[in-house]
Amino acid sequence: MIRFPLLAAALALGVAGCASNEGDFPSLAQRPAEREFAAEQTAPPKVRPPLPADASVAARSDRFVAEARAAEGAFARAYEAAAAAVAKAGPTGSDSWVVAQEAVSRAVAAQAPLTKIAGAFDDYAAARARETPLAPADVARIRAATEAVEQLVAEQTARIRRLEASLTR
Repeated sequence: MIRFPLLAAALALGVAGCASNEGDFPSLAQRPAEREFAAEQTAPPKVRPPLPADASVAARSDRFVAEARAAEGAFARAYEAAAAAVAKAGPTGSDSWVVAQEAVSRAVAAQAPLTKIAGAFDDYAAARARETPLAPADVARIRAATEAVEQLVAEQTARIRRLEASLTR
């Protein structure tokens, strides 16, 4: 005997309602968009052809390096004069020491054009990379030019530091 006949009847009606075939329900089958997505996921990736090198990048990079080397020449002349003055410098505070300090300051000032060129080239490279994608050859050219200019800056800075160290003896 069923203890809760009303509950059994309600459950039977509920189950019968779920089994009806009335109404327009969406299919659970795979939709066309899902098939396309699955096909894209299994397809090999599209390979883009490499970008051609831009002649203007090569020309601009070469021009920056040439300007940097020209600035190196002006610095070298100022450095030689400073090195000679430092070699003749007397004790701290003497007239010859002051002359040497001034010569070192002129060498530091002669380094300014190179650091300005390095900054301008960095600005150019960043702007060029933002404009359009760069070809691998262009990236390599910019990187090589940047390294060449940075090496000149580092060498000049080291030379100035050596002069300054000689004056503080």
